Amino acid sequence: MDITILYITMNLMSQKWTDFQNHHLLKAADGAPIISVSRHPMTLGTNLLDTGTPGYWNLYCQILRAAKEAGTPFVALAEDDVLYTRAHFHEFRPKDNQIAYDRSRWSLFTWEKEPFYCLRQRISNCSMIAPREYLISALEERQAKHPSGPDEKLLGEVGRSKVDHRLGVSQRGCVEFYSYGPIVQLNHPQGHDLTQKTQWKRHGQVRAYDIPYWGPAKEILKYYA
Repeated sequence: MDITILYITMNLMSQKWTDFQNHHLLKAADGAPIISVSRHPMTLGTNLLDTGTPGYWNLYCQILRAAKEAGTPFVALAEDDVLYTRAHFHEFRPKDNQIAYDRSRWSLFTWEKEPFYCLRQRISNCSMIAPREYLISALEERQAKHPSGPDEKLLGEVGRSKVDHRLGVSQRGCVEFYSYGPIVQLNHPQGHDLTQKTQWKRHGQVRAYDIPYWGPAKEILKYYA
């Protein structure tokens, strides 16, 4: 295996959802090592405890910490509210100077009366695959530039030009790809994003009630409670 999955969780999701999500994560990993970073002890892969102050800066610090523990050329970020497929982790590898983001990412809003998936036109950390050393270099540069952490409004994905510019760090290469196995990201009130907490986050323009591999949106939401 040339990739390690870095699983980040605040342990806020229900046990029913966590069991469902972890089942599919292990299936998608297909033997790839997993490093889990959690607020409470877990038995998922190699577990690291996160004792940092919750927030976006801490998220990037924990990604860096987990990436340094990995022993493979590539790492993939996995979040606890996202469903993954084997295709996502194993089909594509970026160049050594690129951070890759899977655009085959469907959003599913938990508060809709008639659930549906939608494609949102932007990249997301939850779909990142990166050369391990390149990612470490980028995150260490952020820490060196902002020892106490930057204004969290400046933060964003590694490789987004406007984010790197705002933070005053080197522009990192970025590439987007579409895997044949779509991933599904829940949008829910337990998330960090204020637009999720207040349930007014915008939907994507492309929408579907049913998608390949995952089936009807309403069936996925049966595991969210």
